[in-house]
Amino acid sequence: MKLNRLFPAAIVMITVCLTSCTSEDGLDGVKGDPGTIGETGATGINCWDTNSNGTNDEEEDTNQDGEFNAFDCRGMDGADGANGVDGENGTNGSNGENGVDGVGLEDMLRFGSIEVELQGIRPDNVAFANNESFRYTPVDGDDIDTYNSVVSNNQGNDIVYQFELRRFLSTPDEVYQIAFADISLSITKPEQLPLVFNQASLQINNYAVIGSDNKYFVLDDQYENNGAGVTDFVLSDISFDTVTNNLQFSYSFTVDAANNDSNNELNISGNVDVFVLELIN
Repeated sequence: MKLNRLFPAAIVMITVCLTSCTSEDGLDGVKGDPGTIGETGATGINCWDTNSNGTNDEEEDTNQDGEFNAFDCRGMDGADGANGVDGENGTNGSNGENGVDGVGLEDMLRFGSIEVELQGIRPDNVAFANNESFRYTPVDGDDIDTYNSVVSNNQGNDIVYQFELRRFLSTPDEVYQIAFADISLSITKPEQLPLVFNQASLQINNYAVIGSDNKYFVLDDQYENNGAGVTDFVLSDISFDTVTNNLQFSYSFTVDAANNDSNNELNISGNVDVFVLELIN
């Protein structure tokens, strides 16, 4: 009887307990206090501080720029790599073509030249030797009769040729250069050779004789075969081709000190090889 009374009571208690249970989350608890901050760690070592003593030691400035920084941390250069294979030789280029002479230059050179060789003593008493080629001829028609001409006249069975020659040291322009050599020459061509000359003169006009020491004096004189102070005037190897008008000869003479601008005895010689022009009457 006693058990029968206890059993219904137990059932009631179990039911109450089951009814009080639920699946919902409970409320969050109160946050705890922050923990205590830890101690500061030790200072790091710079990469260039090789002995880790925290001091910039002189030997740690490896690039010697007076600074201690990451540039001192670079490692040594690596070993050179193996040399590459040589490339094949390229093909030689073709030779360029010669340029064209300036307009008119060939005309001024085509009539030949007067060569002048000088030997003597300068006004400062220094010996000198100087060779020059006067080879430019203006082609202006008004100038040919005095600069590059031949005129012939009959004298019995012989023919007398009068030559007037001028050659400039540099290229003439509208105002001609005044450094030039002039030759006036008269020769007789007899029926029986050789040719003989009657009169000859050489003028050297405003020509600077420049020495290797960069000192100079100016010759501005005219010399005639029978002129004052001129001796040993010789013309040799004279030839004149009447078909081509080619005149050739060699010359030499001596001028005393009083009659030339070197103020000393002067020996002058040279060769002439020119083509002269003849006016059609």
